Amino acid sequence: MDNQPTTASNVLGWMAQGGTFQKLRNISQSQLDEAYKVAFTQFNAGQYKDAVTIFRHLCLMNHTCHRYFLGLGMSLFELGRFDLAIASLSYAEKIEPKDPRASLVMGKSFKAMNQKTLALKSLSEAIFRAQKGVRWQSELHIAQRLYAALKNKR
Repeated sequence: MDNQPTTASNVLGWMAQGGTFQKLRNISQSQLDEAYKVAFTQFNAGQYKDAVTIFRHLCLMNHTCHRYFLGLGMSLFELGRFDLAIASLSYAEKIEPKDPRASLVMGKSFKAMNQKTLALKSLSEAIFRAQKGVRWQSELHIAQRLYAALKNKR
């Protein structure tokens, strides 16, 4: 994996074995960490479009970091771009199976799109994941409350 690809046709195979554009372009992790801090600050300030822009770049630089895709998905959710949020969150969910936040926001996205069955499935997954860790008690309660309200809704 240390041998970087020399032609464009080799890039995909190299990336499939763990290569990233971050490595290809010799970008330090501290540089990405700084960009993440800016994106996170923009998200918390309600500047979701700006956060999306930065998170998209982070996702391109390192497609193996779940928090970049989680941040992108959560920002897209806040912008009402539920379909795009679900795509990003689904990828984040696959990268980090212990984190319930992607499943939770996917459930909210499906709910907003009036897709009750998929919302219940995502919320059920969020509950399952959150029950496995003490750290996720807040997410567990939110997912359980949303699941129960949606299940009882006719």
